[in-house]
Amino acid sequence: MTRPDSDTETAPAGASGGTQSLERALALLRAVASHGAEGARLADLMGDTGLSKATAHRLLTALARERFIDQDPRSRRYHLGPELDLLGRIAAARHCGGGKSEGAAPGPATVQPTAFLRPDYQGDAIPLADLLCDRHARTDGARAALLHESVAGQTTELSFARLARDSARFAAVLRGLGVGRGDRVAVLLPKGAELLITALAIWRLGGVYMPLFTTYSAAAVAFRLADSEARAIVTTGFLRRKIPRDNSRPVVMVEGDEAFGPGADAVPFWSALHESAPLGDIARYADRDAFALIYTSEAEPKPLGVSLPVMALAGIEQYMRIGLDLRDDDIYWNMADPGWAYGAYYGLVGPLLLGRTTIFCDGPYDVRQGYRMLTKFGVTNLTCAPSQIRAWHSADPEGGPHKLALRILSVVGEPLPPELIGWANRVVSVPLLDQYGQRETGIFMMNRYDPGHADRTADSSLGRPLPGFRVVILDPQGREAPVGGAGEIAIDVESSPLFWFDAYANDPGRTAARFRHGRRYYLTGDWAFLDGDGNIHFRGRASDAIVMQQAD
Repeated sequence: MTRPDSDTETAPAGASGGTQSLERALALLRAVASHGAEGARLADLMGDTGLSKATAHRLLTALARERFIDQDPRSRRYHLGPELDLLGRIAAARHCGGGKSEGAAPGPATVQPTAFLRPDYQGDAIPLADLLCDRHARTDGARAALLHESVAGQTTELSFARLARDSARFAAVLRGLGVGRGDRVAVLLPKGAELLITALAIWRLGGVYMPLFTTYSAAAVAFRLADSEARAIVTTGFLRRKIPRDNSRPVVMVEGDEAFGPGADAVPFWSALHESAPLGDIARYADRDAFALIYTSEAEPKPLGVSLPVMALAGIEQYMRIGLDLRDDDIYWNMADPGWAYGAYYGLVGPLLLGRTTIFCDGPYDVRQGYRMLTKFGVTNLTCAPSQIRAWHSADPEGGPHKLALRILSVVGEPLPPELIGWANRVVSVPLLDQYGQRETGIFMMNRYDPGHADRTADSSLGRPLPGFRVVILDPQGREAPVGGAGEIAIDVESSPLFWFDAYANDPGRTAARFRHGRRYYLTGDWAFLDGDGNIHFRGRASDAIVMQQAD
């Protein structure tokens, strides 16, 4: 059973509700503008925006009726319409003083092929905590920023208004411990309200949020603390056992079991928070400033530190809206742990950025618990790791609830075999889509479901590049391979406005390996070939490839 691709396919064109249709229409206008005088074909616009043919055509029809778009009857190419010309002149008169004469030729188009390179994510004065929390608290403070489900099935809620207040108080606590702009704060916490509060508090100070996966060994924690030169640590009494005994950094510990046993010298999280006056000011970041630092797997001989810059917010929004097709009325659940890149980027930062609700569930993955979450919250948009799909398949081959609200299911980490994709489609009656990316890039390749062609089965490819990325296949000499030619998956940096990775925080040699053919191409270490339809098919992994979601 599938649902329409847009907000409501049966509504008159231009009459669908919510902001999703508006944002998609604006994305189309920007994409048309980016093609300049030559105009854009429908296929071009679908590629630029990631929209399906049915949705793009419906929105273009509405824009043409309102004279925002013109279609040349001969070439069938789309151009900006006369109504936009009129509005542009009015805007130019106000903002530019009418400096250009009426007959002056327009300059070259500068719009990039993505709707999400917003001014909010550019410049040197970006109020990150406002983007991720405070603006939502002002407009809809009662909205849940977090729904937290315990293993026992108890749900607690944290609103955006409460998140804003508590994080402002905890920011004062961290400032009192010496945390300031650019400082790394290690966060060794289970999924819960304290994790969100801590992250926002760090960003209020201009610091760098450094998640530590709760299953790390003590040696893995010690390496990351030393390598990152973390300024402070936030943890629990139980997890503090993983922190080196000779640690000299200040430790904040969430009250609970053992909170005042071995860790009696630690600052109590909630008590200190409530005793502090909220911090009134918000630090500003530059677009290339890091706001998170995420290390590669514990299995790496030397784990690499990947810094996430503020400019990456554009790619995060692009993937949330287009790659995951996240809509205004979706109930979204990212099952990945926020200690991993995919959980941090799209389970923590992404929902906060869009003002959506994050869902956290305690404990290791359990199929029965997963079913409970899906039915209890009415999840419509689910994304998870391949291991979770395999566990689902092993524990419950054909059973489970038959009235799930799921609309779309995405998997990141490794290509799934066609038989497993087919099984998932039968069980949940929705498409299962593979996505592809790395810690260093975020997701940049996607399979996109088109309800207009619901009869088409998955071709087991990695999909096509996300708008804002140009992906190529390079041969061993660094030349772009033709269609059908095998080689290494690479990103054309010069033609990818959403690419943000610059260097590892702790290994120039490994950075150089990523750009061994020059800074023009970022090399993934994965091997594939490109077919005639523009799909990329995975063929193997080089030994040093660093994927976004490790097998867990």
